[in-house]
Amino acid sequence: MDHRMMRILLLIPWSLAVMVVLLTGHTYILPYALVLGLFLVILGRLPGYSHHPARRTYDLLFVTYLWAIVAVRCRPFRWSVPVELALNIAEHIGFALVIGLLAYLIFLLLFRWQARHSLIAAVISFNVLGIGNELFQDIVFGGSLQPFDMDAWKDIGMNAAGSVLLYFIINRSNDPITPAPASGT
Repeated sequence: MDHRMMRILLLIPWSLAVMVVLLTGHTYILPYALVLGLFLVILGRLPGYSHHPARRTYDLLFVTYLWAIVAVRCRPFRWSVPVELALNIAEHIGFALVIGLLAYLIFLLLFRWQARHSLIAAVISFNVLGIGNELFQDIVFGGSLQPFDMDAWKDIGMNAAGSVLLYFIINRSNDPITPAPASGT
């Protein structure tokens, strides 16, 4: 399947997720969906990514994660407290794995950093992003910047645990994506 068709097929589920967010009024999810969409467009234009055999798998993972967030956040019902806690923990570990992988690919392929440096930068930047996300949620839901409550600390901890897991997964990967050679080399 050519790259143009792949972009169209990726745009459809992404657009549908954005429509669900808009229709349910959970617009605080839009920045996440827009940034994810932007990064997918950027990655799709990078030769090291666009020609990699696992690209479709990665794209599916990224869009599936967006749909998981939409499903968890936009649903009209709530589960019991233990189930809600488990969903939230899975969401944050997934957040670390998926967004950390996305950051890793951006550092590796766009900036052409070495794999080890890209991985470390992805783990650090993701955790900074995770803290920023908690601050963003404080402002959106609380109306002002507040000290982190226990739930925020739990989320930050799960983000950190997920990023450590990502580090070990990528570090042990037998199928590394490598950047295309820089022009002139």
